[in-house]
Amino acid sequence: MQLNRTTLRIKENLKEALEKQAIEDNTTMQELFNHALEEFLNQRARKKAKKIIFKSHDLGVPLDNLRRKDYYKNL
Repeated sequence: MQLNRTTLRIKENLKEALEKQAIEDNTTMQELFNHALEEFLNQRARKKAKKIIFKSHDLGVPLDNLRRKDYYKNL
């Protein structure tokens, strides 16, 4: 995984909370930030994914008993 250097300006209270959490978790601010950003983006992607609904229609006669030879008379 390639890391890119960037500069962010974040609220002071968020930075302090991030520093504190990094110490408690024995990790780095960078790891916490990357994890939080990944979670945020994954959550957004799940929200954008649309549920596909297949609607069924009553055709009168059940068609679940058809066989190949019902369609192809030469078999």
